[in-house]
Amino acid sequence: MTKYEIFLLDVRDKRCPMTTVYVRARLDAMTSGQKLRVLVKGEEPKRNVSSAVRALGHEIVEENHVNEDDDFYYLLIIKS
Repeated sequence: MTKYEIFLLDVRDKRCPMTTVYVRARLDAMTSGQKLRVLVKGEEPKRNVSSAVRALGHEIVEENHVNEDDDFYYLLIIKS
């Protein structure tokens, strides 16, 4: 793993609270400064993952719809 890679974690098929568990496990395996793009399905999982990531001290630099017609979102996180 290098600092400049962007890792991808797709948890669109997971339900809360597992979305947060998978994201935290992936972030724990990364080093400071690395980036993780997370794909989630639904407003609630997006909100829960965002809150958990911020509470852990990481930074969310992007938070957008994957496609306006779908309920899919992506978060770009920089590990602290």
